Amino acid sequence: MKDWLLGLEPRERMMFAAGAVLLVLLLLYALIWAPFRSGYHSLQESVSVQRDTALWMQGSAQTIQRLRSSGGAVTKGLGGRSLLSVTDSTARAGGLGPALKRVEPEGGNSVRVWLEGASFDVLIKWLGTLSTQHGVDANTVSLERNEVAGLVNARLTLEAAP
Repeated sequence: MKDWLLGLEPRERMMFAAGAVLLVLLLLYALIWAPFRSGYHSLQESVSVQRDTALWMQGSAQTIQRLRSSGGAVTKGLGGRSLLSVTDSTARAGGLGPALKRVEPEGGNSVRVWLEGASFDVLIKWLGTLSTQHGVDANTVSLERNEVAGLVNARLTLEAAP
């Protein structure tokens, strides 16, 4: 290789060196700078989305606290019915019937509920109704995004006041 390079004319050696420098710069850009810059922009966008979500959650938490303190007294209770039947009937009446996959008792005063493809807004409204009208609170809530915007898959543990 050295003999070949020394056998070139000075002008050819200059062009070869310039091409090599250009190739090194191109490789540095393609292998280091471009992926770094792309990842940086992706992280900036992710942080922005997470910040917006956190602000929304803080606002919602304040609204929930305000609603709880303004008269979230239980009006009916379970009305002599089981927590299982109250949960099932209120979910269906609240528009969550198609999303309701399973409701099973867990202990004396709690049930586990599985929902798939439930509207987030309808789910929150249903939980509010359970809390204010029947004294049933969500003990554990696990939500996952669905493929469709506005829909969630939820796993809940609901507990009735003794």
